[in-house]
Amino acid sequence: MLLDVIGDTVENRIIDFLIEGRGLDYTKMDIAENCGISRPTLYKVFPKLVKQSIIKPTRMIGRVQLYTLNTENEKVKALMKLEEFLLKKSFEIMEKKVKIKA
Repeated sequence: MLLDVIGDTVENRIIDFLIEGRGLDYTKMDIAENCGISRPTLYKVFPKLVKQSIIKPTRMIGRVQLYTLNTENEKVKALMKLEEFLLKKSFEIMEKKVKIKA
């Protein structure tokens, strides 16, 4: 739902995926696969998201760095509120449809 509102760009796909999995950390490969983007595309946009503090590194497993959503970032906070609002509206619409059928 979020991508329908803010636009389906590579950056937004990554942010949307991390919002849905907030609290978890992922490798770059996990992010690319779950967002349906290629590794080269991810490597083009990823540094920008890290520099803007939208994504932050969490821990290392061997030589692999993991990343998570920076929920302290103001842009991320606003997008999470928007996602919450869209979910609530979606549930309200579904409830109305169920009541009408009953």
